[in-house]
Amino acid sequence: MTHGEDNEIMVKKKKINKIMIGVIAAVVVIIAVLALASRNVKAPEVTAQVNVINVEKGDVSEELDATGTVKSLQKKTFYSPVNATIQDMPFEVGDSVRAGEQLITYDLEDLEKENQKAELNVKSGKLDYNDAINQANKAADKQATAAANAQSLQAQVDDWQQYVYDLQDAIAAETENAKDEALQQAQDAAATAQAAYAQEMAEYDKKKKEYDKKLDDLKKKKADALSRSSLASATEEEKSKALEEYSLAVDDYNQLVAEPPEKPVYSADGGSGALGEDTASADTSELQRELERASATLAELQGELATEKATAEADVSTLTAETKEKMQVATNLSELEAKSVEELIAEGKKGIQAEFTGVISDSKVAGGAAVTQGMEMFTLESTNDVSVEIQVSKYDYAVLKEGQKASVSLGDNTYQGTLTKINRVAIPNEKGTPMIGATVKIDNPDENIFIGVEAKVTVQAASADNVLVVPVEAVNIGNDGSFCYVLRDGVITKQTIETGISSDEYMEVKSGLKEGDQVIPDLGTLQEGDQAQAADGAAGGSAGVPEGAALEDDV
Repeated sequence: MTHGEDNEIMVKKKKINKIMIGVIAAVVVIIAVLALASRNVKAPEVTAQVNVINVEKGDVSEELDATGTVKSLQKKTFYSPVNATIQDMPFEVGDSVRAGEQLITYDLEDLEKENQKAELNVKSGKLDYNDAINQANKAADKQATAAANAQSLQAQVDDWQQYVYDLQDAIAAETENAKDEALQQAQDAAATAQAAYAQEMAEYDKKKKEYDKKLDDLKKKKADALSRSSLASATEEEKSKALEEYSLAVDDYNQLVAEPPEKPVYSADGGSGALGEDTASADTSELQRELERASATLAELQGELATEKATAEADVSTLTAETKEKMQVATNLSELEAKSVEELIAEGKKGIQAEFTGVISDSKVAGGAAVTQGMEMFTLESTNDVSVEIQVSKYDYAVLKEGQKASVSLGDNTYQGTLTKINRVAIPNEKGTPMIGATVKIDNPDENIFIGVEAKVTVQAASADNVLVVPVEAVNIGNDGSFCYVLRDGVITKQTIETGISSDEYMEVKSGLKEGDQVIPDLGTLQEGDQAQAADGAAGGSAGVPEGAALEDDV
């Protein structure tokens, strides 16, 4: 096409545009004139027409849409069962693992040494326990024997004690008999001495009389001789003889005075000393020797008895039943510890394996690290047992019930789900609005599940089959409840209804309407009480929803 041809086409287009503008302007003027004319011309009365929908039966389901976060329902944190060094750990946080996959391998050299030590401790504990039991049994046997010996020794001590008492009584009796005999002998001696004394006194009295008579005679003789020597008539010879006689008489007198008769000294026992004194003693030497022997035997038996009693009454509480039980418990604990170490070695040899298929969500250790028993190592979250945690408003939670089915959209994948839990406590969201939490379990998870991502959830809250239904836009809510406008006998009538469940498009009618009633979804400029008729073709409209199909309005 040439440049000239292009210019020609452009000119033609401009002409056409001008013609179209003129036509449009003429049409607008004609419409304005007709409108002004219609105001002055009275139109004939015509019955208003309204779009209606026949009430029919159908199926309706109520759905609730929400979003939530995918979480694992099975989460396990693994702890080290042993004190050891991690030899191999072939995973990182975020890695997927299969059930039974080896996750941790240990170096068990130190644990083997600990096992040997535990076995020696068990052996030592058993030896200590057996030794203590043997010692306790020996002590108990010794105590029982001592108790039996003490009983026998007590009988012997009692017998020997009585024997000693009998010997002492015998010695006392012999001594008393000896005293009685000595007393009798003393009494007999005293009687004999008294008789002898009486005889001696009689002889003494006789001699005393003779002595006194001699003294008297000598006194007279001296006096006579002295008197004769002084006589004047006496011759010298007579005087000399008289003085000689006097001198002899004096000598005899003095001699007689110097040797008077001896008076016997009185003594009741005749001078033997027997009266009132133990002059005789019994011969108890044999009894004394036997008493000494018996006393020595008694002392020896009493010493043995005291020793046996002390042994029998000794405190052996160091190994009571409670102590034995405690020692047995200690031995059992040692065995358990040894067994525990053996089990730990077995556990250590097994290492740690994934108990279920999932993803490593956290790890506290690394390969080559030394770990202790009970130390946290890593966390595994299942991807086969997962759910979506959703939140719904206070206006929606009332339609939720545990067990309801749901669909879960996660990326390009859709899964089936079941509502398993509804929280009973509302928690304000970031805007402060109270929200109810709920859990939807994914029934058919696969390898495309990711923990922590957002998912869309549609809960099949409720459903009703073969019930009366109307479009939601036909239902109005007033102060007295829900109502619809229906066309009855050519008049627009307000009808109170009881509603049930609803979907985004349809609502169940439990009462107030019957099948075939014509409901008006939109009054337009009309109002209750106005006369109207169904628009052409509207009578065939239907609110019924065939199973598995959506309802379309016929207008």
